[in-house]
Amino acid sequence: MAAIRWIDANAERVLAACLLAFIVLLISFNVIMRYIFNASLSWGEELTLWVFVWFIWLAVSYGFKKREHIRILILRGMLPERLQLYLDLLIDLLILAFMVVLIAECVQLIQLPFVATQKSVVLQLPIPILYASAPIGATLSSIRVIQHMCQTGKLLRTPFQGVS
Repeated sequence: MAAIRWIDANAERVLAACLLAFIVLLISFNVIMRYIFNASLSWGEELTLWVFVWFIWLAVSYGFKKREHIRILILRGMLPERLQLYLDLLIDLLILAFMVVLIAECVQLIQLPFVATQKSVVLQLPIPILYASAPIGATLSSIRVIQHMCQTGKLLRTPFQGVS
């Protein structure tokens, strides 16, 4: 159970940090190879792109976990505390609906014959691995949104405390 809690608390952060460090090292190594040894890595740019795409989707999920995506709060701040929670719940439902549609559409795209058989130009890796970052990232994001919805639901079930 402790392992599951650790994964829940740290998975995206640790994986994203590792991927970002790998991107920095790969780009630095490619720059050194290009400008010092005059021999650029042909596969470096493509691998950087692949790792960056996976990094972004993990970072999106981590942003949902920390609730640190950009939000416009001026209208929310004018509402009473209880209505703010209902608004948060509504927004989370809309985000969750979007993520479910995104997952379904991405899975359909990956299954198309012309996508399923494609390979990357330099590394010859299957393109569905790259495209899988979107539904996997959206699934992780959905889990985080559901966790926040559960927290909001708990707050809504508590007795009303304030005057706001």
